[in-house]
Amino acid sequence: MQGRGFSGIGWRSVSCASAVKRVRLQSVSLLLVLMPVAIGVAVAQPKGADVSGIVRDAQGIPQMGALVQALLPDATPAGMAVTDLKGHYVIRNLTPGKYQVRASAALFLPSMRGDLRLRAGAQAIVNLTLTTLFEESRWLPAERRQPDEPADEWTWSLRTAANRPILRLAGDQDVVLISPGPETPRRVSHTRVEAASGDGFGGGGVKNAVTYGTASSDGHGTLVRAGSSVVSGPYAMGAATEGSVVYQQPAGMFGYTRTRVSFQDHPEMMGQGGASGYQAYTIDSAEVMNFGDMLSLEVGSSLRAVRMGAASVEARPFVKLAMRPSDMLVLSYRMARSRETQSADDIDAADAPLPVAVLQGDRMLQERGTHQQFAATLRNGKGSIRTAYYRDSIDRPMVAGTGPVTGSQLAHGTMLADATTGTSRMMGDAYTSVGWSVFASEQLGQNVWTTVELNTGDALSVVNAPQTASPTATRFRAGRTKSAAVGVKALLPASGTQLRTSYRWQNEQTVTPVNLFSAMSRQPYLSLSVRQPLRIRRLRLENMEAFLDVTNLLEQGYQPYLSSDGRTLYLAQSPRMLQAGLAFTF
Repeated sequence: MQGRGFSGIGWRSVSCASAVKRVRLQSVSLLLVLMPVAIGVAVAQPKGADVSGIVRDAQGIPQMGALVQALLPDATPAGMAVTDLKGHYVIRNLTPGKYQVRASAALFLPSMRGDLRLRAGAQAIVNLTLTTLFEESRWLPAERRQPDEPADEWTWSLRTAANRPILRLAGDQDVVLISPGPETPRRVSHTRVEAASGDGFGGGGVKNAVTYGTASSDGHGTLVRAGSSVVSGPYAMGAATEGSVVYQQPAGMFGYTRTRVSFQDHPEMMGQGGASGYQAYTIDSAEVMNFGDMLSLEVGSSLRAVRMGAASVEARPFVKLAMRPSDMLVLSYRMARSRETQSADDIDAADAPLPVAVLQGDRMLQERGTHQQFAATLRNGKGSIRTAYYRDSIDRPMVAGTGPVTGSQLAHGTMLADATTGTSRMMGDAYTSVGWSVFASEQLGQNVWTTVELNTGDALSVVNAPQTASPTATRFRAGRTKSAAVGVKALLPASGTQLRTSYRWQNEQTVTPVNLFSAMSRQPYLSLSVRQPLRIRRLRLENMEAFLDVTNLLEQGYQPYLSSDGRTLYLAQSPRMLQAGLAFTF
């Protein structure tokens, strides 16, 4: 009995051991079969890419709490992060492909880096710079702002982060959504007081101006400016005064409207028959409509009323259509009737330009022309290049002049003279200009930008020579010519100095710019602007600034002509002009 029992137990033990061995062999075989599949799956799944960097403001200060998003080409978010105390962010595990990196924060304009191509396992570094809603004297007036440049002084933009969710940090890496709704609009305001002295047309003497601006993160903004100029000497005729109000508000989901109303009174201006006192009223308005990322439309007008013995009211409409078939390509069409107001960007400053007109008999004749342009722009992360074909039809070009003006010269009714500065504007003959324009901009490093512009077209030159007096008005002749310009902008972080300088070459025999409506047409030859912050801690003056603006520093391109009274005056694309002063912001 015991033997059988022992024998039975031993048999069962051997059977169980054999079964365990068979299970182990089957498990090993199954692992050997599945291992290639697992390895294949692991190889088939690419390693994710990471994007990191630092978000700073225009002064180079890291910004905490900025929202950074990695966007797909169709603007779908693929990842996001919030900057830490040092402005640093990391977006991990992005699928290889093409992205845009966008940083936004309340009271700042969003910053975008496009065409970022990530490979598997890549660790890209993208540093971004945010610009505030309006930067007082951030960039300089040596040339009209390009569409891809930071805004000029006292400007704002609707492209804010007002509609992003409110976020907070729950730990070192976690981001918790508190509210999916819009932020409560935040408002900032600035007041700028400045005193300057200069010798430009309509800007002579000592000028004092006060500008108050307020802007909110939901896109509303207001600017109010008031100023006066005082001139001493034999030609003093009273103080010139100016005032303007600019207002902006959102329009729809992706657009806005902007309006500027201004008034200028210049008692120092003189016209035909000894008339003096020149008043100008302008209402500039624009509406910007964005239809997704593919299409944008700007429409607006400039209504101008001038008076000097007689009065004239004229409207100058403009339209700008831009289409973006890809991230790098922009196709655009632009039509404008005014050099000073060609888009909504030209209405972003409270310092409105002075419309020019001459008194002829019982009529005031304003400068008038039509500009049409077709352009294609290629953009990359740090620059762009634009090629454009344009056609201008100029009916009443106003040519700049300098020299003492007498009553006999004003008798022809083709001139508006500034008695205090010895400068003038003379109405030239009508002409047309057809040509090509190539403009390129590139960012060199973090604080240096360069621009280059080449133009072909027509310009006016003086016909009559100074050897023979003529009782008739000065006559002009249009001819083909070219121009080339180069500009450099720089910001010195250590001292806060902002510098812009440009040189625009053109045949010195011509007195009007080639491509009259171009961004750099108002800065002939060597021009420069400097902004220097001044901090006098002993007097607790932390927000002072000295500024200097010079146009045509070397006085090039002066063309003599002999007037009917035998005096020699000079015409130029722009006589040398200088403005210098101090400003205080609080």
